[in-house]
Amino acid sequence: MKKNNHEELMELKHDPVPGYKPVFIVVFAVSLLYMAYILSQPCF
Repeated sequence: MKKNNHEELMELKHDPVPGYKPVFIVVFAVSLLYMAYILSQPCF
């Protein structure tokens, strides 16, 4: 049996803090470069 319950969904959100996105992009790029370096090394 289906209930007709039309409650609003609560959404948790906050204002973005400036400065985090450029730092995230730099850290992500460095981690990708490090992963490429590790994978390019020979296994033996």
